[in-house]
Amino acid sequence: MLSLRSFNKLLHRCLLFLTFILICFNEIIIYHVNRCSWQQIGCKVGNCTRVLLIADPQLLGLTYSKTLYSGLARFDADRYLRQTFKQALAFTKPHIICFLGDLMDEGNVASPEEFKSYVKRFQQIYRTDDDPRRVHIPGDNDIGGENGEYISNLNVHRFEEAFTQEDIFDYGDNHLRFFKINRMLLDFTNPDRSNNVKHLRIGLSHAPILIGGGPLLRAIIKELDPHIIFSGHWHESRIFTHPDTKVVNFYEPGVRHFDLKAIKEQQHSYLEIMVPTASYRMGKTKMGIGYAVLENYDLSYTVLWLPNRFVFLLIYLFWILFAASMLLVFRMMTRCPFRTGKRNMHYDYLSNGTSPESQHMESK
Repeated sequence: MLSLRSFNKLLHRCLLFLTFILICFNEIIIYHVNRCSWQQIGCKVGNCTRVLLIADPQLLGLTYSKTLYSGLARFDADRYLRQTFKQALAFTKPHIICFLGDLMDEGNVASPEEFKSYVKRFQQIYRTDDDPRRVHIPGDNDIGGENGEYISNLNVHRFEEAFTQEDIFDYGDNHLRFFKINRMLLDFTNPDRSNNVKHLRIGLSHAPILIGGGPLLRAIIKELDPHIIFSGHWHESRIFTHPDTKVVNFYEPGVRHFDLKAIKEQQHSYLEIMVPTASYRMGKTKMGIGYAVLENYDLSYTVLWLPNRFVFLLIYLFWILFAASMLLVFRMMTRCPFRTGKRNMHYDYLSNGTSPESQHMESK
């Protein structure tokens, strides 16, 4: 039979071992397990372009959150973004990575020093060993502009300086032409309009375009005439078509296939895909990274759904409460009055050389 001291050691070792297993699962294994649910998209003729789409990572800032645990929250959110991106990068091996705005949560209100620190954190999180083409679209949390908020030239300039790239670029031999659309500034660039017809035209925007209407939409349709638009901002996964204003929620794990040429030339419609947020800090239960494969005019699209971090944080909380309760109950059991009295009697026996029974007889 185990003594109390041996049982105490065994209990502590078991709790430490189970805690280690839990941490390994929550921080390492779960990302590999979750990756098994993703849908791979193959190339039919081997000349396709793989595009990774990341919307609204919104790195937590230093201004709005100043609680005791804000530093831990920033660390955990950054690590979640890094781990999920690492898995998505290995799974897709993209040719192009598109960041669809709201790279930072407080970029529009950050001081110069804070902004530099946010950019450094962003680059550390989304670091790649190879050199895929990267596109960064500014969001309202990066430069301002939400709900009519003033957009300063300083915010625009420092974002462009930190994430330098062209507003329009062509990719490879696949005749892909990417356009950056700034919904907040009602602006886009189209310097080579006469040659647009030779390319498959892809619009990249932070805020949705087709659902909003207005002069910007009319100008984009007239001048860019895009085959497909990718956007974010709402933290949702949706598919829009125009002009029928059809909206489809897309939360399935499968792959959607689109014939972009038929959609434009036969159906006379425009297609927009909204990519969900990649951050669990946005209050959504479904987070994901968009994955598109373009092959001629065929588009295959899926969402690489990410594990719900809040579930695993709640598991941590439950485990802490359970382990603390176990230790407290054991401590109370070893210090109860009956056991204390019995131990004192045992000490008297060892010191006086008489048993409790003999002391009781002598008293009679």
